[in-house]
Amino acid sequence: MENARYHEDLFGILIAVVVLIVYGSLYPWAFETRHLPASPLYILLHSWDANLLDRRLLFDAAVNIAIYIPLGMSAYLALQRFKSRALETLAPVALGALLSATMEMAQLFTPSRHCSAVDLIANTLGSASGVLVGFAFTRIADVPATGLRFRSRDRSAVALLFCWVSSLLFPMFPVLYQSVWRAKLSAFIHAPLISPLPILLSVAEWFAVGRLLVAAGARKPFRWLVVVLLLAPAQFAIVNHSPMPADFAGGAFGALLFYFFGRGPSADRLAGAALLLALTLRGLAPFHFEGPAQAFLWIPFGGLLTAEWQSAIPILAGKLFQYGACIWLLRRAGLGIARATVIVTVVLAGIEALQTRIPGHVAEINDPLLAVLLCLGLRVLYAHREAVTNAENVNQPTPPLLRPQ
Repeated sequence: MENARYHEDLFGILIAVVVLIVYGSLYPWAFETRHLPASPLYILLHSWDANLLDRRLLFDAAVNIAIYIPLGMSAYLALQRFKSRALETLAPVALGALLSATMEMAQLFTPSRHCSAVDLIANTLGSASGVLVGFAFTRIADVPATGLRFRSRDRSAVALLFCWVSSLLFPMFPVLYQSVWRAKLSAFIHAPLISPLPILLSVAEWFAVGRLLVAAGARKPFRWLVVVLLLAPAQFAIVNHSPMPADFAGGAFGALLFYFFGRGPSADRLAGAALLLALTLRGLAPFHFEGPAQAFLWIPFGGLLTAEWQSAIPILAGKLFQYGACIWLLRRAGLGIARATVIVTVVLAGIEALQTRIPGHVAEINDPLLAVLLCLGLRVLYAHREAVTNAENVNQPTPPLLRPQ
């Protein structure tokens, strides 16, 4: 029963990913009638007008690959129920190519988009990369974990760690110009050494990462936490990332707090409350309210889709980690996933509502909606954990005192 629900939920996630890709690819949904010189398929197959020496092309290719990775990964996981290696490997790539080709041809009728076979190739590569990510995810999550109560690792913890690393390293494109290096170092040197809110948020995030490492089955989570602290200075070498002193101070302090308090019975409760509090304070800073109220953007992901993808994707991955970690920690503290999601969603909605009166903020529906979507994804991963646990309990030999006489 649990296995059936788990696979049904995976197909639901796959459908949701397809819907989100269609929504983003055709946004803002403004179409116009055009007289095409040839069939849409012919135009797509002959649209190779790309300068391979253009650095912008590499950025766009990285973004198009990243967008389709969730499709390939979710399709790979959803098709595992059929126990066919060829199906679970090739079908996600074919689905990605078909969906991408359909979106590219549909963009011929949108005034702000263009049809490109280069994007088709990048999206197909993204689907194939998603299969590899899904394969790596299952191998990491299903390796026997020493010291855990059950054989399987917490897949939800592994998924949130994936989001966190993506927020720090995407688009994994190196800085090529010395001027950019100098600008980053100058911004770091002239930044304030003590920034209370960024440090608080960084401390809460790193403490949460420690708890996620424990659930993910890391044998020595504190050592792993110290090792991944190297991701902070690594951001100097990645475009669109500029680490600040607060990132280093918060990471080091968060690791120390985890070392002393990360294994206590109330660690999850304190970590979840601290992270949610830090997100609230960040969202309401600088705490200067004035009227009249600004407009509230009800169109889902409108601001995200109009922003530069190279910067938008790390921000999105960071929010997925932050909000997902809040739900994950509060659930582990005993609230249950439904109540934890309601708390996080209500807090985020309250922040957005107050931001209508805070200059410099844009109030959107995105963050509360992300919390709801994260609940659906985490629910699927929890269903897998329950299915594995029940299977292990069935196969476990009956203890001598419980055997029938």
